[in-house]
Amino acid sequence: MSDINDDVIAQIYNDYNEALHSRQKSEILIAGVKQILLRLNMYVNNPEKFRERSKNALIALENYLNRFYYQDTEFREQLMYEAKAYVLELGGNIEV
Repeated sequence: MSDINDDVIAQIYNDYNEALHSRQKSEILIAGVKQILLRLNMYVNNPEKFRERSKNALIALENYLNRFYYQDTEFREQLMYEAKAYVLELGGNIEV
């Protein structure tokens, strides 16, 4: 079972494209990453398991974005940036 929630990515992409300002786009991505990586919260208290699951989730997210959103480089890069920042925020000093 994947640790990413890919059902919400399409909605995030639609909201991102409808956003008028870059700040609004950033807010959508930040909130969206929290929904996409929702399952990682279960592993926060176990650093070893969190490191493994977060690494796998980021790889799965990147592969998913490269497969279905390859045409929108800005969206992919910004979403991956926010996802990595969120994992660092959750895991503290765990290397991503």
